[in-house]
Amino acid sequence: MTTPRVSIVTTVFDRLECLSRCLRAIARSEFTAFEQIVVSDHPGPGFAAAIADLVRQAGPCVRHLDLPARANDWGMTPAYAGLKEACGEYVCFLSDDNAYLPGHLTPLVAMLDDDPGLGFVYSSCLYAGRTVLAVAPPKPSQIDLGQPLFRRRVLFEAFPAGLPFKEFAWDWRMIAALLARGVRWQHHDAKSFVFRLAAYPHLQKALA
Repeated sequence: MTTPRVSIVTTVFDRLECLSRCLRAIARSEFTAFEQIVVSDHPGPGFAAAIADLVRQAGPCVRHLDLPARANDWGMTPAYAGLKEACGEYVCFLSDDNAYLPGHLTPLVAMLDDDPGLGFVYSSCLYAGRTVLAVAPPKPSQIDLGQPLFRRRVLFEAFPAGLPFKEFAWDWRMIAALLARGVRWQHHDAKSFVFRLAAYPHLQKALA
């Protein structure tokens, strides 16, 4: 496989059904120059083997990384481990219970390609069947980590030694740290990221 343009880091926490749905949704992406890195938080042997089997079935653009020990830190350690393994110029983070609609990546990649000064771009979000997140500029509780597509080098420049956060809202702290560094961003107002796919049965069926 040629070097992917985008690396999708998917963190999984022992939820095989969620991961299966997530992998099927990504397989429907209109943008195909991607790799997906599934990072598991060192589950028991049975779960690890089942996750590895799902990844093998997903095809050559998907690979599995299992942490050597349980981190149990809201996905932060798995996310950074996936980032270190990423090959793409751009990287995004997609938890196993979330999904991208087929047209999600194409416009975001185009925006980063068109403006090399942008550090990240982000879509709008269908949020858990309750609301839509479509705020610009990014604000606490109004953006999820699954929305942005980051320029990979920007993340390493900001966090060369790992993510220095210790709380549940580490994803917002990461984005806030980028904003504090003056990293430029742009919002693409399309509801193409789905937070909690299970809350949208019609989309779940369409992406199956």
